[in-house]
Amino acid sequence: MTADFYDETGRHARWLGALHGNADPESLRGLDCGRLMLEATDPMTFADAVLDLLDVFTGEGLGQSHHPSDGWPWSWPDSRSTDWVYTFNRGRAWVITGRIWSYSMPRVDLPSRRQPAAAAHTEPEST
Repeated sequence: MTADFYDETGRHARWLGALHGNADPESLRGLDCGRLMLEATDPMTFADAVLDLLDVFTGEGLGQSHHPSDGWPWSWPDSRSTDWVYTFNRGRAWVITGRIWSYSMPRVDLPSRRQPAAAAHTEPEST
């Protein structure tokens, strides 16, 4: 499963990171920071809990986390193909499926896609 996190909805939403693995709401609720994120009532608590979640997710053996500094991790261009989208809006955390993404987030500026390791390395030409 895949998950993306945003600090709000709409055109000004900021992508906070992503998870690949056991990223469903029930699994995340099993972690203290995941429960805090899902129960947040203010945007700072939500964003801080997401950052904590990105830091502990891999160590807990649930999958791989992707920080914004790593770039956009998916081969698709936005969150419409993501299984779960977690966002904060109107005083609470929202969990939606990626298919609904186009209705709630029509345009968000995302970081550049991460370059695959093989594409970043080129062999010198032989003469």
